[in-house]
Formats: sequence, C-alpha cells, structure tokens
Amino acid sequence: MVKDLYRRLCSTLRGVESGELEADIILRSVFGDDWRVKDLLGRLDSVDGGAEKTALDMAARRLNGEPIQYITGEWEFYGLRFSAGEGVLIPRQDTEVLVETALGLIKDVQSPNIVDLCSGSGCVAAAINFTRPDSKITAVEFSEKAYRYLEKNLEGYIGAAPLFADALKPETAVKFHDLDLITANPPYLTEEDMNALQREVKYEPPEALYGGSDGLEFYRVLPRVWRNSLRPGGSIALEIGALQANDVCRLLEGAGYGDIEIIKDLCGRERVAVGRK
Repeated sequence: MVKDLYRRLCSTLRGVESGELEADIILRSVFGDDWRVKDLLGRLDSVDGGAEKTALDMAARRLNGEPIQYITGEWEFYGLRFSAGEGVLIPRQDTEVLVETALGLIKDVQSPNIVDLCSGSGCVAAAINFTRPDSKITAVEFSEKAYRYLEKNLEGYIGAAPLFADALKPETAVKFHDLDLITANPPYLTEEDMNALQREVKYEPPEALYGGSDGLEFYRVLPRVWRNSLRPGGSIALEIGALQANDVCRLLEGAGYGDIEIIKDLCGRERVAVGRK
C-alpha cells in the first residue's frame, strides 16, 4: 500500500523540516497528485519495486540536503508549474510580490512591452504573460544551464520569448526601445549572506545568488544601462534583499528615476523597489 510507503518516507525524513509534507511531495512526483485518492479507492493496492526504490532514493537525496525542487524536477510558482534543477534558481513564493507589482504597473497599458532581466527559470515572465496574455515579454538570461530551463518553461507562452544575453551589457539594452516595464530579480546576496547559506541553498547556482560583497552590484548597473530602453513614463521593478531598500532607492535616483517607492510583502518586509522614467 502506498500509505505504508508514505509512513516509511515520513520516518526517513523525520529530521527534515516539513518532512511529512515533503514525503507527500515525493509520492505525488512518483504516483501523481491524486495518489491519496487512488490509494483510498484501492487503485494502488501494491507498489512495484521500481516505484518504491525511486521514492526511497528521492528521500535519501533529500536527507543529504538536496532541495526537494531539484529532486522532483519541478516547483509551483503563482499557481503555475516550472521545471527546476541543477543550475537554475528555484522559484520562490516571495518573488510573487514582484509579479503582483508588475501587473499593477501595467494594469492600464494595452499590449505592454516588457523585459524581464536575470530571468532564470522564467517564472516571473511566464506568470505575467499568463495573467496578461496580451503582453509581449522578453526574458533575458546569461547562464547556459539556466537558459535551458528558461526555454522549456516558456514553451506555450505565446507572448513570452527567451533571449540568451548578458543583461549587464549596454549592447543588450540598446536592442530594446519603448519598453513599458522592466522587471528583474537579480542576485542580491552579500558575501556575508553567502557564507551563511543553508545547506539546501548551497545547491543552487552561486551566480544567481551573489550580488557582490555588498549585494548591490546588479543594482548599480541595471537601472543605469536599461533606462534609455524605457518609454517616458515606463517603470522598472526590482526585487531587493533585506535592508537594501535605502541603497537601491539611492541608486535608482542616481540613475535618473523618479516616483521611487518600496513595495512590502505580506509580512511587512521590503521586497520590491520601483522607479519611473
């Protein structure tokens, strides 16, 4: 019975925070989201050895610290599923604030023209395009490993297209004109942050996390390089790290943006910085 395997997984993952939840995630990955219903209806009276071994191997990988998102190969963001794995930043619920902010900035814009920088898995670009299918979004990513996930995750989103390019280079920005919105969740961890990473996070690509010794390297460059790509009145929305709001606001002001504001998440944490050209 699958419920017996579930109990074994829970026991194996006892030392993992949210171990019971992750045991359920593993079984959903192996048997489908409705594994409990199938088990209740007797459609999974027996578990073949291959499936059992797969589930137990996944639990062993989790015990070694590998993120559950890499183990299952996918994760949910903004109600959508995205492929995830080695070499790409895992979509996080915190970043949904960036999506909500972006949607608010373009709510009165017809067929908005958008660029999502440091796009990674493409979760931000896809979520915006899913909600606003009239939008045209270019998702820019420079990591070869992450770009493979970006291409896969944007399949089926007619208004979203991946672009392999370095967002920090002016020659990338000059290809774009009259943008209504620029979004980015750039690397923003400091050197101190990197040294204190949880074991699971250390599996993620450091280039998607590390923003220089003070975490502000990308904020010094992106707003300045991409400002001329915005139409007059266009906006830039950047996810920010803890305690970075004042510094990012100063950098936005120095790059020539006005109407600067900070958006907080539901926990009251300063999460997104917005500036207008």
